Amino acid sequence: MKIILKIFFFLGIVSNTLAQDTYEFDLNEIIEIAQAESPEIKLAEIRKSNAYWTYQSFLGNYKPQIDLGVTFPQLTRAVAPVTQPDGTDIFIARSQMSTNVDVALTQNVTATGATVFASTGLQRLDIFKTDVNAGNKSYLSNPITLGFSQPLFGFNALQWDRRIAPLSYEESKYKYSEDIEAVANQAVAIYFDLMVAQLNLKSSLDRKEVADTLYQLGKNRFDVGKIAETELLQLEMDQMRANSDISRNKLNVQTTNERLRDFLGIEEQTNFTLKLPDGVPDVYIDQDIALAYSRQNRSRIKQLQRTLLEAERNREQSKAEAGISGQLTGSVGFTAFGNNLKDAYSELLDQQQVRLGLNIPIADWGKSKANYEIAKSNYELIELNTRLEKVNFEREVIISVQQFTLVQENVALAKLSYETAQKRYDLTRKRYLIGKAEITDLTLAENEQENQRKQYIQAISDFWKAYYNIRSLTLYDFIGQTSLVRD
Repeated sequence: MKIILKIFFFLGIVSNTLAQDTYEFDLNEIIEIAQAESPEIKLAEIRKSNAYWTYQSFLGNYKPQIDLGVTFPQLTRAVAPVTQPDGTDIFIARSQMSTNVDVALTQNVTATGATVFASTGLQRLDIFKTDVNAGNKSYLSNPITLGFSQPLFGFNALQWDRRIAPLSYEESKYKYSEDIEAVANQAVAIYFDLMVAQLNLKSSLDRKEVADTLYQLGKNRFDVGKIAETELLQLEMDQMRANSDISRNKLNVQTTNERLRDFLGIEEQTNFTLKLPDGVPDVYIDQDIALAYSRQNRSRIKQLQRTLLEAERNREQSKAEAGISGQLTGSVGFTAFGNNLKDAYSELLDQQQVRLGLNIPIADWGKSKANYEIAKSNYELIELNTRLEKVNFEREVIISVQQFTLVQENVALAKLSYETAQKRYDLTRKRYLIGKAEITDLTLAENEQENQRKQYIQAISDFWKAYYNIRSLTLYDFIGQTSLVRD
């Protein structure tokens, strides 16, 4: 809750400041802000929303559909040829208006791929008075009609979609969680880039202060003949090198600060002061547990399953299209007509309709067989690639866990080396100030301290990058012992 309040406080201040304010954050706070406000998160939420509504549209295919059709009116006033009883045509002026309303209920049947429907409708026809027609009106009703349309020997797309679409939607939910973790990964990388740049700048400023002190001390010693001119020149070069390091590190800090600001989606000019994590937590990641979570949570596993199902569907569709196909349709209902509404619903007449159509391929010169063989070979190829990708994916998880263990051990070693180098430099500097050490010894001790400092910070950076990489691969927080799968 404290972090969340700080995020809102931070965002509120940034939106109302003019320029160049400075804010201090630790790693967790930057990750929280990135996962709440970064442009990448906005894109992930849009993709998630798109997948949700795509799935809702799919579900609609398996629910009853009610449609109202209205034509009001259809007016015709024209001269048209009319066929007479003796087979001849004569031109007659026609003036009429047709109005109709229909309500239909349709339902797809997943098991067979059929469509069943029930409908009711009413039509009114107005014949306007002309020179040859006295004019009248009439009604045609269809109180109830029941019907169906059943594909025969064909491909049942409804059945396959019902297997694939839920898997695709499940994949999108895991992908959204991975997108959030990808933002955390990127936040960690930029965080440590900026933090290293800031620490390098601070180190160069400290070295500049020491170099100025040593140069002034060297001048005094040179004036009384206690050191050679070459040693004084070395101190002067150290001073100039410190100035050069400060300029380079300032530019690096500015550039990396802008990267973090852009990544967090902050438009105002803002300076960040980042805290170096106080060591690293002691966390153990079991290889088998990590593999289990990766198999359970990764969208890639769902994607491989979906891709294999789609290839199987394409194979079965090609097979079905190569053989006999047909369509059986039928309907039963009642109808009536008359010059008024009462007559249109009296003395109902029953009506039935049945139609069977077949399409039998005779010769297509091997086209259907070729299409089937292509779909079959694609399925076999995807099946093989799926097995290989699962092996590669599991190997990636295993290697990442092993690397994390090594990185974790390296942090302790790097910290010990850095502390030792600091002690050595302090002792050497004290000995140099009292004239018991050479400038070469001091330079070597300073360089060693700087190298060990960089290695220690790099070890901490490597630890957190490796840890968040494992979080991305498993969607599990091994420190907090919680799942990272989000709905």
